[in-house]
Amino acid sequence: MINKSALVIILMVILLASCVNDHLNVTSSKCVNSNLALTISATTNVSSCGATDGSITVSATGGVESYSFSINGGVNQSTSTFSNLAAGSYTLSVKDANGCVATQTATVNNAQSTLNVMVSTTASTGCPTVNGTLTISASGGTAPYQYKINSQAYQSSNTFTGLSAGTYSVGVLDASNCPDFSSVAILLGSPSYSVDVQPILASACYSCHNGNQLPTLSTYSDVKANASTISTQVTTKAMPLVGSLTQQQIDLINCWVNGGAPNN
Repeated sequence: MINKSALVIILMVILLASCVNDHLNVTSSKCVNSNLALTISATTNVSSCGATDGSITVSATGGVESYSFSINGGVNQSTSTFSNLAAGSYTLSVKDANGCVATQTATVNNAQSTLNVMVSTTASTGCPTVNGTLTISASGGTAPYQYKINSQAYQSSNTFTGLSAGTYSVGVLDASNCPDFSSVAILLGSPSYSVDVQPILASACYSCHNGNQLPTLSTYSDVKANASTISTQVTTKAMPLVGSLTQQQIDLINCWVNGGAPNN
């Protein structure tokens, strides 16, 4: 028969084990395969320039109920409608019972304004330097226009450079001080094989890897098949055998390989 002292020890071990197991089951692991999603159900624009009668309604699916919602990183609430909003771009979030989070962006504009925002972007390669661009065009409203992204101040130039991959809030302000907003994403691109990578390999590596020494790197298919090895060799500076690559050239090759080694 187990005495009381032994039983207490066994119970303590069981409780400790359950606490450890629960501690290991952290939120991040629960959310890896979460299907939690947030949808913008409806938006109401403000009635006039400077008004704060706009609203955004969202809905959530997946994850583990119950849900709570927030706007622009504010306090979470149980209701999925946000009211008394001024014109602007907003980030909406939902959190489920596991602590998993999904986000969406939405814009509230002036219902009476004829101001329109159009945006063109170029992707950021992400290496060796951040080089995404964003150009804003405006029409309607009352010229001249001023432009901004995110929380920056308005400026007269409509072009923004040196941008990393991500989603940006884009704003235009016309001469009557009525703003118009939208959200736009700049994608992460990859360096070009034909423009960036192939010339580096041709000048530094083809003299050896042209069929006389394996691997052969004379065609795109050869380079693609050996992309991972090339990345390792140039990073450890084992290749080229004669001379050396600059860090910028190494970064370009690695970025192209990490981007899937596309034939671009």
